[in-house]
Amino acid sequence: MKKLILITLALVLAAVLLAGCAATDVILKYSPSSMDKIVEKFPTLVTDNTKTDHSFTLSADGETLLKVSSDFSLTGAEDVVIQTPLKPFVDAGLDSAKLGAGYRADETSLYLVGDFGAGTGAQSTITSALFESVKANRAVLTYHADLDHYGIQLPAGKFEWAKDESSNDKDIVFAIAAQPLADLGVDVQNIDGWVFKTMKDDAGNDLDVLLKPYSLDS
Repeated sequence: MKKLILITLALVLAAVLLAGCAATDVILKYSPSSMDKIVEKFPTLVTDNTKTDHSFTLSADGETLLKVSSDFSLTGAEDVVIQTPLKPFVDAGLDSAKLGAGYRADETSLYLVGDFGAGTGAQSTITSALFESVKANRAVLTYHADLDHYGIQLPAGKFEWAKDESSNDKDIVFAIAAQPLADLGVDVQNIDGWVFKTMKDDAGNDLDVLLKPYSLDS
């Protein structure tokens, strides 16, 4: 009987601790609503292609875009994708045939791809679809303090959005890890349309990235 009571108390304590962790996850709590606010304020950012290819597309310029599957079970290894013109990277020395995991390319575009499993079914908005990745792996949801951004991490890059777009001059940002491309011989400091920057990662280490930020009010 005593053993049963101890087991019950342990289970109750575990449940309380798990609930406490969930309650303190303010990044997970507030990041979806901040994304929703951007989409609601700038509705032309998002195109609903779910009837044709099961995806939502977000783009500020029609060239570089975020493509999110509305149903991960239907899209194989490309549930969340950053797509951008290939030519600037080729001009900077990229041989697309050398791209490894996390990338692919066709005649016109470079793709950064993320596979997050089968998901939990069809989603009706780009935000709920994007956060299927977080259900699969909480670690992909980040907060970038320097820019006051939330983000979804892909193997080779990241999509970020402002926590408060009304007070941020970088409302959405596409980011690509620079070092893997540099290792392929790409001149990462001279890619047309992308800003090379050395930033700090979560551990405080230097990290070279390529950024494409957008101010949606301008």
